[in-house]
Amino acid sequence: MPDYKAKVASAGFSKRELLGFKRHFRQLKATYHPNLTAELTLPALIGEEARKSIIMTRYYIVAILLSTLAAYIFSDWSYLFMPACMLFFALLDVRSSAREADRTIVCQTKLMVLAVKLWF
Repeated sequence: MPDYKAKVASAGFSKRELLGFKRHFRQLKATYHPNLTAELTLPALIGEEARKSIIMTRYYIVAILLSTLAAYIFSDWSYLFMPACMLFFALLDVRSSAREADRTIVCQTKLMVLAVKLWF
């Protein structure tokens, strides 16, 4: 568990971003019964937000890799149109996720990097 907290602490969030997470944390604590949120901590909330930030993006990455592999295997480089389109849609997904959560795109990418760090 200390390793988990250290990864969250070293994620490089700015003070403004941390205050936004703290606001969200307080809203959750106020909304739900204290028995449900007794074990909820701010690092746990940031870790969960990190996991949620990369849910759809990882599927785009897999699709990009498979399309590129297909272009390489079949030696038809016109297949590279598909990874470019998938990359565009992945960037749109990151942007819309950031707007939906009322974050900046930089904060969203920091959350995605944190999610990858938490996997390893």
